[in-house]
Amino acid sequence: MFSLWLQSVRWGYARMVALRQFLYNKKIKKTFFYKKPKVISIGNLSVGGTGKTPLTIYLAKLLAKHQIVAVLSRGYKRKSVDFKVINGLDSALTAGDEPYLLYTYFVHNPNVLIAVCENRTKGIDKIMEYKPDVEVILLDDAFQQLSLMPHLNILLTTFDQPFFRDHLLPVGRLREPRKGASRADIILVTKSPTNLSSLKMEAIKDSMQPYYTKSIPIFFTHIIYHNPIMIGDGKADKLPIVLLLVTGIATPLPLRNYLETNGHKVTHLIFPDHHWFTYADILKMISVFNGLSHTDKAIVTTEKDYVRLIAHDWIKPLVQLPIFYIPIEIGFLQETKEIFEKRIIQTVLS
Repeated sequence: MFSLWLQSVRWGYARMVALRQFLYNKKIKKTFFYKKPKVISIGNLSVGGTGKTPLTIYLAKLLAKHQIVAVLSRGYKRKSVDFKVINGLDSALTAGDEPYLLYTYFVHNPNVLIAVCENRTKGIDKIMEYKPDVEVILLDDAFQQLSLMPHLNILLTTFDQPFFRDHLLPVGRLREPRKGASRADIILVTKSPTNLSSLKMEAIKDSMQPYYTKSIPIFFTHIIYHNPIMIGDGKADKLPIVLLLVTGIATPLPLRNYLETNGHKVTHLIFPDHHWFTYADILKMISVFNGLSHTDKAIVTTEKDYVRLIAHDWIKPLVQLPIFYIPIEIGFLQETKEIFEKRIIQTVLS
């Protein structure tokens, strides 16, 4: 019975998605194209956890060497509304965790502006009013924004949960049918193993091919974990063996696997994606940490969780304990980084 209910909800959702796409395809709903600035959309077919934020940081660093760049995000779960340029008075609460994390990366870079707005076309217009010399706008999580026609549409899908093996909500994690991949200009298979063979790459490309008609470059990326950074006044830069891992992200298992592969004994507290930590959560973390039967131990978390934690005064009792976050970035397999970057630069300079 429950399975039948899921299938009926899936059918209704599929009809709603199809109707929306039909209205844009038939130009009943308007699509906007900006000759200037150049617009690059970053997104996925599934809900969360594909690595959009590390890619957005990567692209902003790359493009800011050449041009004035703005990043426009919806600012999911922020405690503010409408258009906002993120500044030093903001936090993850007012900006959203991902935009605020981006802001911390580029706070001292005059060539990068971070903004949020629920309406992307309004957001682009407001950015150009605020800073008319912006030449490139990166749209974070905008693959389903059919009201905008970007100059480049980048689709992300993970190695472990590729879109071609997934199903439409609520049966699976897809926001739209697999054939939506046909709108992509570039596909990145993220969170791939570093030892991925050429044979396996070709097999994945072959599995994707039925869902698009044009020749699309496909790149494979992996996660690069950097040295842990201690939160608070401590100076340690090495994690002890025993760890309490605290995560509120969509796919925390890669980090846990990384820590365990490197010999750490991990106890894992899992919270929902984009979770706003409460004082009760902090007390729970402290209680679980104190219950770990080892003297040499620490708490470790992700960058996104870190910016949400520091948004609250009640983090103060937590930073009395050894607590770290681990920065990450994306790396390209098979020396394809230069090819990818050349495609990006060609798009914004053409």
